[in-house]
This record gives sequence, structure tokens and C-alpha cells, in this order.
Amino acid sequence: MKYNTDFLKGLSALTEGNFQKASTHLKNAAMDNKDRIEAYYTAGLVFKKLGHYDKALYIIQTILRSDDVDSSTKRVLNVELGRIFFAAGKYDKALKQLEMTSDTDGILLKAKCLRELGRFDDAANTYKSLAKETKMDLNNEIGYCYYRCLKSGLANNNPQCFQNAIKYIPTSRVLRMAHIDQHLLDGRGDKAVEEIETFLQDDLPATHQDMMKFQTIFYDENKFEWLVRHCLKRINMGSSNPFIYTYVISRYITTGSKDKAQAFIDRYIENFGPTHVIARASLALEHNAMLATLLESASFYECSACGEQAKDYTDTCKHCHAFETLKPI
Repeated sequence: MKYNTDFLKGLSALTEGNFQKASTHLKNAAMDNKDRIEAYYTAGLVFKKLGHYDKALYIIQTILRSDDVDSSTKRVLNVELGRIFFAAGKYDKALKQLEMTSDTDGILLKAKCLRELGRFDDAANTYKSLAKETKMDLNNEIGYCYYRCLKSGLANNNPQCFQNAIKYIPTSRVLRMAHIDQHLLDGRGDKAVEEIETFLQDDLPATHQDMMKFQTIFYDENKFEWLVRHCLKRINMGSSNPFIYTYVISRYITTGSKDKAQAFIDRYIENFGPTHVIARASLALEHNAMLATLLESASFYECSACGEQAKDYTDTCKHCHAFETLKPI
């Protein structure tokens, strides 16, 4: 198969990550060889990568109107068109584009569109149908949809919605924290304490804010030192959660036991390596101007799904929308 020079140069620039250069060559290749669907398609992908969604949409739609495209290729292009609409934030148009799709990727994207449009119950059912058909593990996605139903008030039966969510993601930090909050709203502080004890025992990924909330609850229940003991127990059992370490470190600093605080810093680094969270905790023990400056602009979390980094913790990745995938760096 013969390709023109612009197409080959465009592919070369694409592999080098030079998307601006690639877009120029591929556009020329597509105009020079109007029957070259691959040139159009690759150019569309590049424009999508550059965020030029209107151009990407125009190119893919142009290919779809071609008489030379077979049905299987059209299915792939329809899904790609849905991806471009989704990337552009046009979730309703993406959903309409994907209505008739039967491809796994297309159905997954359809469920994501439903999520973004706030149709969490429909999204959960879409994920469940796909999981049943393909045997894919979509428990996290299904549980998240039920959780959002609960948070948005869309579910008529909130307790059942919560049970559905916890059924699919029993180790969810968010859902367990919601359970603790519900105990507090109902005036059951003792039950909240029990739930926190289970939370720590299961070694769920408590954040700094979670630990501060736990401290307040244990203090209100006159069981303040219990929390310290629970954290020490988790550390001795091998927990790698830096926030449990930093809580213990802060308690030792507060009580004047700086040697013990330093010992836990050293222990964490020896077992799990240095992290930004532990580095920040060390500043409370001994100020380091250079380290403090570096940490001011540092990201403390990274998404395990897409690799995007964030300074603050959120339940969903702002980049790929994955649920509870942010991990301390």
C-alpha cells in the first residue's frame, strides 16, 4: 500500500508527540488523498488530542458520510465520535450518538455519559447489563452510581440505595464515611465509634480530613486515646496509609515526644519509601525552608487509573472520572 509523504511524516510526528506538526501533515495528506480514510481518521485523533473538537468532529463525520466505509468500520467511528463529544463535554450528544451501539467500549462510554448527565440509576443498570453479558468487573462503577443516587436524592428509597452501593463496593471509603456521618446525624456517637474502629481495622484509605473527624468523634465520646491505640495497632499490622502515620506523629509532637515522632517518620520511609505526606509531616518536627517551598506546589495524590496528579483529595478523579482512585504520592 502506497502512502504519500505527508501521511508518513504525520505519523512520525505523532509518535514523537508533536501533535501540532502531525496535524499539519495529516491534514495535507487527507486533502491530497481524499480516498485515504486512514489519513482522515488519524488527523481526527490528533485534533481530538489537541482539544480541537470541532475539527475532529468534522473529520470523523466526513468519513462516516463516505460510501467506502463498511458497517464494522462505521461502528468503530460512531464510538469514536461519541468519545469526541464526551471529551468536549457534550454528554447529551455523545449519548445520542451511542444509542444504537453494541460494542463494549461504546456501552461503557454510554454509561459514563449517563453518569455525567446525572442519570445514575440508568447508568447503574447499563453497567450491570454489560457486566452480566461480558463478565467484566464493574462493581466499582455500579456502586458509585448507587452512591450518587443517594447523594443526589434521586433514589426514592435511600436506605436501599445505600445497601446496593455497599453491596458492590464494601471497601469504599466514601460509603463507610457516609455511614459514620449518618450515625452522628441520628445521635448515635457510640455506633460511629464502632464504625470507625471497623474502618481502621479494614485498613481503608483514610485521608487527613478523615483522621481529624475521627479525632473529634472519639474526643466527644471520651475515648480520645483509643484512636491513638487503634492507629498504632494498624501500623504494627503493616498498614502503609501515610495519614495513619502522620496522625500518630502529630500526637507525639503535641505531647513533646519528638524522638518517637522521628522514629515513626524513619519507620515509614524505611518500609514504604518517602512520600509527600510524610515529608509534610516532618516539617512539623523540624522546619526546612527548601522542603516547605517544594511542597507548596507539589501534588499529593495520583490517580491509579489514568496517572493524573492532584494537590487535594477528591472522591472522583477530575481527569478520568474514576471513583476512589486517588492514592497518596
